[in-house]
Amino acid sequence: MDEVELVEQVRRRWEQGVPPKVIARALGVRPSVVAPVVRRIAAEAEASRGLGRVLGCWVNCGWSVGLGLEGRPEWAKLDAPAGEVEGFAQVLVAREGRRGRATLRGYLADVHCLGVKNARDPETMDAGRIPTAIRTYYAAFDRPAVEIPIELGRELILGAVQYARGLGFEPAGAFDDEAAAFLGEWDGPGRIEFGRDGRPFYLNGPYDNPAAVIATLERSVGAGNFHVSVAVGPM
Repeated sequence: MDEVELVEQVRRRWEQGVPPKVIARALGVRPSVVAPVVRRIAAEAEASRGLGRVLGCWVNCGWSVGLGLEGRPEWAKLDAPAGEVEGFAQVLVAREGRRGRATLRGYLADVHCLGVKNARDPETMDAGRIPTAIRTYYAAFDRPAVEIPIELGRELILGAVQYARGLGFEPAGAFDDEAAAFLGEWDGPGRIEFGRDGRPFYLNGPYDNPAAVIATLERSVGAGNFHVSVAVGPM
């Protein structure tokens, strides 16, 4: 199989939603051969939708606590969790615009239970202002944000959405199709095990309805199969 045929075979399967490893098995080649082809095809697809190339992706320290990362040990090494907020991934993505400009979008996901809780509207600025924007977006954290591959940022957000939907929770209304598309194509399910140590763990926020959340969890996974810590607000 020559390179042109390989690309077309990969493209056809990728557009059908087939994961790269399955594509590699079907074509009888190594995953390391298919992976760069998939990345190239995905980049072309993003460009066709008017998305500029990714300039950077960042997340807070502590995002990995409780997540199963045995399938992606290289991602686990990127975190320094001690002393930081656990169970939340605040992800910021910057894409290239025209004439030295950049567009940034931010996302907040409860990776232990509820999925995406907030998504910021896109903000366009001079690319040189990105470092200042990062510091501002993560000002509430004790330590600076960690730069991560876009593949990890994408899976933290889109994977958290998929996990939460399996429990009966939809993402926040601000997380629309455009916000999801800004992250790029995702061939999930991914290799992160969401929840805390394999089970949903609900820590309520000030605007939650804990009783409703607990009732939903009891319907979706059954009483005794999730953990709860209600710290704020009435039951």
